[in-house]
Amino acid sequence: MVTTATRHFTAQRLKFDTDGYLVVRGLFSADIQLLTDTFMAMHARGPVEGYFNPKTEAKAKGDPLKMYPRVMHPHRFDETARRYLLDHRLEAILADLFGEEPLAAQTMLYFKPPGARGQALHQDNFYLKVEPGT
Repeated sequence: MVTTATRHFTAQRLKFDTDGYLVVRGLFSADIQLLTDTFMAMHARGPVEGYFNPKTEAKAKGDPLKMYPRVMHPHRFDETARRYLLDHRLEAILADLFGEEPLAAQTMLYFKPPGARGQALHQDNFYLKVEPGT
């Protein structure tokens, strides 16, 4: 039986297959403040050896990306990040899109303060070597 939900998902799947990404509006809307507060508190606490090393404004010479660098694998040391990595809402969508159980490969957070440079075009799978997916 084809339902409205089925037709909606079919359109989403087609967009994902065509464009390589899918935006699911509202999925985490209610959680934005918690996530913002979590990562701003992480920044305020300072370095986490091997994962996050912000510089002072003086040491960064004003470069916002050195004062607010990316956070690598926050799920390894932060419960909120781990909870969102394994969130059942995300898992269900990914399982439907991929047609198989999704596996979590990594987490990363990029702070994007005003004046910061953007992320250059890149392709993560070269480094992650995810198989059999692409």
